[in-house]
Amino acid sequence: MRMLTLMQLSDSALPIGRHAHAMGLERLIRDGRVQTRETLREMVVSALIHGAARSDGTATALAHGAVMAQDLAALRGVDARLDLLKQTPSAQAASRRCGSRLAAMATTFGAQALLTEYAAEIAAQKSPGHLSVVSGAIAATAGIDREHAVLCEMRGVASMILSAAVRLDLLASAACQGMLAELSQHIVKATRIALRTGLEEMSCSAAAGIEVAAMRHARDDARLFAS
Repeated sequence: MRMLTLMQLSDSALPIGRHAHAMGLERLIRDGRVQTRETLREMVVSALIHGAARSDGTATALAHGAVMAQDLAALRGVDARLDLLKQTPSAQAASRRCGSRLAAMATTFGAQALLTEYAAEIAAQKSPGHLSVVSGAIAATAGIDREHAVLCEMRGVASMILSAAVRLDLLASAACQGMLAELSQHIVKATRIALRTGLEEMSCSAAAGIEVAAMRHARDDARLFAS
């Protein structure tokens, strides 16, 4: 059952809107900075190692730990910390929007008083409800171990960008799956970084090129992706 829940959380069919986002890839393609398979791969690696690992990845791990300890205050603290680290309005909005949608389905994955209360706070806009935090909380409630929860989150980042690359006609579907497999070592590396990072060590993305592209993308009049 735990494995099935993990698969459901990582399923692209999960209706939370994650794959409506591309982390600035659309703008990077327009600017000519990502045009080849190699430059796409470099972007994904940068997003994982220099971006998501010490922010969303660590948030997932810490949220998992907070739920296991039955510490709602700690869970709120992780959410608030991550909210401060989301540099671009579009990234913050995307993370909150997807997280609130997942929180609304929280009881689908297992009923627990702490998770129910946290989901209610998100619905009432008393807590940001970032996706990685909600995901970590649900994983803990479902009995999924912390490492697998973070691994799922890091894989989700890579999958989101590659899925966007397919829809932007940069990569064929089969090639997308091949690259996702090739990126396994980097997904694992990002997971390890996330697991050894503490709350005070969490940091905003150091992938400056991706962050700038995301900010420029938000100003585009015509765009396929929300971020």
